[in-house]
Amino acid sequence: MIKINDNLKLNYYQQNTDYRERVVEGNNEKYIFPKDSSIRIWHNIETIDFATHWHNALEIILPINNYYDVDVDTERHHVLPGDILFIPPRKSHYLHAPSSGERYICLFDIDFFSSMRGYSGLISMLKDAIHITPDEYAPIYNEIYDLFSQIWTEYFQKTEFYEFSIYSHLFQILTVLSRYHLNKLQLFNETSPVKRREYFDRLNNAIDYIDENYTSKLTLEDVASFSGFSKFHFSRLFKEYMHCTFYDYLINRRIKATEVLLTRDDLSITDIALQAGFSSIPTFNRTFKMKKGCTPGEYRTLFSGGISNQDMGDVSQEPDA
Repeated sequence: MIKINDNLKLNYYQQNTDYRERVVEGNNEKYIFPKDSSIRIWHNIETIDFATHWHNALEIILPINNYYDVDVDTERHHVLPGDILFIPPRKSHYLHAPSSGERYICLFDIDFFSSMRGYSGLISMLKDAIHITPDEYAPIYNEIYDLFSQIWTEYFQKTEFYEFSIYSHLFQILTVLSRYHLNKLQLFNETSPVKRREYFDRLNNAIDYIDENYTSKLTLEDVASFSGFSKFHFSRLFKEYMHCTFYDYLINRRIKATEVLLTRDDLSITDIALQAGFSSIPTFNRTFKMKKGCTPGEYRTLFSGGISNQDMGDVSQEPDA
């Protein structure tokens, strides 16, 4: 059941009067935020679809009346009123609108969170879409929904320091969600509070170490030694905490870096591969295609709307492209 305060009249138009039209280059939607802001919230009643696109923002969709269908990569989410759908930054998605209805579409720049401890764990949680329903997330649902209610109220009332307030609520939402996922891990349920905190700190130190050194020739032994665990103990703990192996995380971290670099026109694919820590172009091509379903050159064409002559030269020389 959607909880709307009927006595609260929100002006859905004053905040977005700066907006003129969508700017989509390739599939990359750009200039989505107001000038000098990193937040955009729409009270959306559109009945048109938004074809496959991506952007750098975290997008959160909350239907008010009627459903909203969203394809994130290849997965269809049938989002009902009261549901909350998180779409990670730089994730391809397609919005299918019903013939009538309304929903909030919230866009946030969270890239500046990267300097904060625990960011990698957050991004790991957000690597795929999160579809929150009242039943499946019953222990935390009301708290999260109430925080979102405060977010859109702050935004459309445009109260003093509203951006500070909105980000404080978003931080709280992500904290509640992260702790909820953390508490479901067997690793953190079967240990004492002291040991749980020790594991949490040491694993996050290891993740920070990987994030700072992923362009180097890191090995499992290196990171396990840095964290103070044996190789086998570290492997088990890391996989349960991050839902992937150390090597999967390392490769995904490198691939994530190349996704950003491939949107730049001033770097060749060879330069990008080497900057991200791949030892050879064939290895980069093979790994990228396995992870993303296309070659780096195809990704650049799809997501940047063009490809340079330099890139064409690189791709033509790469046997795995």
